[in-house]
Amino acid sequence: MSDQTHSAVERAARIIGVRPDGIVRVPADRQCRLNVASLAQAVEHAQARGFTPIAVCANAGTTNTGAIDPLPEIASYCAERKVWLHVDAAYGGFAVLCDRGRQLLEGMELADSISLDAHKWLFQPFEAGCLLVKDVAALVRAFNVNPEYLQDTKLGLEHVNFADRGYQLTRSFRALKVWMSIQTFGVARFREAIGRGIELAERAGQLIVATDGLEILSEPSLGVLCFRYRPKDAGWNAGRIEGLNKTLQAEVIASGTAMISSTRLDGTYSLRLCIMSHQTNWDDVRETIEQIARCGRRLEAG
Repeated sequence: MSDQTHSAVERAARIIGVRPDGIVRVPADRQCRLNVASLAQAVEHAQARGFTPIAVCANAGTTNTGAIDPLPEIASYCAERKVWLHVDAAYGGFAVLCDRGRQLLEGMELADSISLDAHKWLFQPFEAGCLLVKDVAALVRAFNVNPEYLQDTKLGLEHVNFADRGYQLTRSFRALKVWMSIQTFGVARFREAIGRGIELAERAGQLIVATDGLEILSEPSLGVLCFRYRPKDAGWNAGRIEGLNKTLQAEVIASGTAMISSTRLDGTYSLRLCIMSHQTNWDDVRETIEQIARCGRRLEAG
C-alpha cells in the first residue's frame, strides 16, 4: 500500500494476522499516488526477503488529498503476478455515480475487492460500510461455518446469509438507511450532489491560486484539496508558517464560518477542504477561502 493509505487497511492486515514487517508502505509520488514502478520495486524487495505478497491495496480517493492511484496500471501489474488487488474506495468510490467521477475512477472495476462507505458520498449516518467482491465464493470459503444449531439457516437458500460473507453472525439492518434514502430521493439527486462537490473543489482550487497569500499544496481531487497561507516575507521560517496556519484554522472554526480540517503533506502542515455536504454551495466555499486569506494577512502584519 502507499503511505497515503487509510489506517483501516493496516488495522485489517493486523486483524487477519499479518505481522508488522509484512505490512509494506510504499512512498507515494508528488501527486500522493502509488507509483507502479515503486510498487514493483517494493514487491521485489519483499520477495528477496522471503515474503510472498498476498495483496496490493490501491486508493480510489485518499483521505489526505483525494488522490486516485493509477488503477488500470496497478490492476494490470497485479493480474500478471496473480496478486489480489483491493481498492480502498471508502471515501471516493460513490463518485462513479456522476460522469466526472466515473472518468476519474476508471479501472476501479478491475479490482478483486472494493471497500465503500455510504457515510461519505451517499450522505448516510455512521455504520454504512460496504464491500464488493468479484468472486463472492471467496467470501463464503473464508467465512462459512456450519454448526448443528444453525442448520435451519440453510432452509431459505434463496436468501443471503450474511454470516457466510463476514465475521459477524448476528448483525443489524445497516442497509435500510441506504435503501430508504435512494427510494426517497432517487439516484439522480445523489449524482447531482456528488458532481457538485467535485466541481466546487475545482473552483476552490482556482480561487486559491488567484488569491494573494494562499498556496496550493495538493490539486483538487474528488472534492478534496490542501493549501496554506504563506507569508510573502522570507523571514518566516517553517515553524512560524505552521503556527500561523494553525491559528487560522482555529479562528475559522471558532467563527462558525466552516469546519476546516488539517493534515500534513511531506511534513508540511496543511489546511484541508473536503467539500462533500449536499448542502454546501459556492458562496460557502468562497467565503471560507476569503476569510482565511483576510485572517492570514492580519496575522502576517501583526
